[in-house]
Amino acid sequence: MQPIIPPADNDLIAASLAVHRLLLREQDLPTLLQGICDLLIANGLNHSSMIVLFDNEAGSVITAEAGLGDRFELIMQRLRDSELPECGRLCLEKEDASAVLCTHCHCGVCSSDDQGKNTAIATAIRCRPGLAGFLVVEVPRTRPIGQSVLDEYQNMAASIGQALGRLFAAEEARQRELELKRVEERFELALYASRAGLWDWNIKTGEMYTSPDRKKILHYQDDDNDPGVSPLQGIIHPDDQDRVLQVLNDHLAGKTDEYRIEYRIKDRLGNWKWFLDRGRVVERDEKNMPVRMTGTHQDITLQKQQEETLAAVEKQLHEAVSHERNFLQTVIDGAADPVMAIGTDYTILLINRIAATMLRVDPEITSLTNEKCYQFFFGRTKPCSDKNFPCPVQEVRRQKRSVTLIHRSYHGNGVNNTYEIEASPLRDQEGNIYGVIEVARNITDRLRIEKELRESKSRLYRLAHHDSLTGLPNRLLFEDRLDQAILKAKRNRTKLGILFLDLDRFKQINDTLGHDVGDELLIAVAKRLQKQCRQSDTVARIGGDEFVFILDNLRGREGAEVVAKKILNALEKPIILDNHELEISTSIGIALYPDDSTDIEGVIKRADIALYQAKEAGRNQYRLYHPDMGRELDNSRIETRQEAENLE
Repeated sequence: MQPIIPPADNDLIAASLAVHRLLLREQDLPTLLQGICDLLIANGLNHSSMIVLFDNEAGSVITAEAGLGDRFELIMQRLRDSELPECGRLCLEKEDASAVLCTHCHCGVCSSDDQGKNTAIATAIRCRPGLAGFLVVEVPRTRPIGQSVLDEYQNMAASIGQALGRLFAAEEARQRELELKRVEERFELALYASRAGLWDWNIKTGEMYTSPDRKKILHYQDDDNDPGVSPLQGIIHPDDQDRVLQVLNDHLAGKTDEYRIEYRIKDRLGNWKWFLDRGRVVERDEKNMPVRMTGTHQDITLQKQQEETLAAVEKQLHEAVSHERNFLQTVIDGAADPVMAIGTDYTILLINRIAATMLRVDPEITSLTNEKCYQFFFGRTKPCSDKNFPCPVQEVRRQKRSVTLIHRSYHGNGVNNTYEIEASPLRDQEGNIYGVIEVARNITDRLRIEKELRESKSRLYRLAHHDSLTGLPNRLLFEDRLDQAILKAKRNRTKLGILFLDLDRFKQINDTLGHDVGDELLIAVAKRLQKQCRQSDTVARIGGDEFVFILDNLRGREGAEVVAKKILNALEKPIILDNHELEISTSIGIALYPDDSTDIEGVIKRADIALYQAKEAGRNQYRLYHPDMGRELDNSRIETRQEAENLE
């Protein structure tokens, strides 16, 4: 058996009538939507009501509610997250726009009864394409809901949609009317500001409509004897008549898109006035013959007078600038160095005679109008971009101040010279840079002399600080480097090693084979010793066959011993000189800073003592200094002195 559907009750019918009356009289959208929601909960008809509209064109959501309280903020948050209530989605999906009885929605509008069921009615509101939404009412659980109730809400939603559609259409029409009025006002203001009169010409009948201010513009009096002046009436200057007719006929024949002409007309006082006519054919018949033409007629006499005045002023300025330019040209031609002015757009503004001669330009040419420097000097199509020789114009524009640049060849003249270019900004009255002035000085000779001086100083320094035979640091440079090494060791709290070397039996080789062979031997030994050095170490020759090592950044005595062994091994291989196979060895004394001494003289002395002990021990050996060596050395010297006395 089908369930009995109760009819819509009187409260619902009364509310529906009130809503329809509101739709007829209310034109304010927020007031209308809120009024509908308030009427739908009046007299306990519903617990709550809500209207949601989506304006797709504006990308906005329009809402109104009554009776929701705190639940409304939750609903709005979900709408902002693009989450539609289930009841709203279901009614929008129905093609017949029928109302939906909501029984399972958890949107926050509908409330649950004791059995967990929702009691709410949702129906779609369709205003027009791009503007739609839905109405949701929360029905009391005690109120029966039949098909007639659902139909009543459906009809109510349809009426709301139609009313809103009319309301939006009326508002849009009002906005279009306002915009049209604004356009008309702007058009009238533009015409007034330009002092232009309107005309509308019926070509077939010859009738001419003229705007009210037209006669005033033409300086004619409005009287019975003067019916008005058309664009082709009045007295046109004889020199302009043929030209005006030609331009007009060309436009009427369709040869031009616009009729535009400037010409002179004599006013009632006999004065010639300049006018600008602009117009266009706006209507043609079936044979494409012109029927109607409209346009404007503007008095431009003042503009023409201003142009003439401006032309006269420009002529005076041009003459003044030419005079000043000639004066400036005379001044820069007297300069001994090449001088050139170049605009920020790379246009050559001015060059003096020296620059013209150097660049193989006719000396009589003082201006190269519209010539770009990169085109004229280098034959390029774009500005220079060599990072090694920056463009003076670009550097001044970048740094906004004077710059000094070095160029190997000045502006590509092909001569292998070096120029120093002083480029200074040229500024206008507002301080803006509009160009640069370049002064070039040939510094080739100066650079050559400076180079020779540097080389001379370098040679003198090398002679003063290096051994002339081996090229190794001499005693003077050794002492300076030792001083610096000790300061560094103090600062870094590291150790420093001093190795004193003395070649064994060198005197015998030198006396037997000659000093030339001895010198070659010292050179060969020096090369082998240099190979045993780190980059931070120093090996020096301090006299005769004596060499010394400075070992930087040592951790302990072991590091010095490693180097000493490398030196002994390096000298074990015989040296071949002038067909002589020479076997050479060395004795090495080692002292450490600060272990053996904390000052320079002390370290040198103790390394010398260790060297003496190495020689006494049989040569081709090294010895590390220890305190007992000093006493042994003193005893040895006493014994040597006693033996000498006994021999006497």
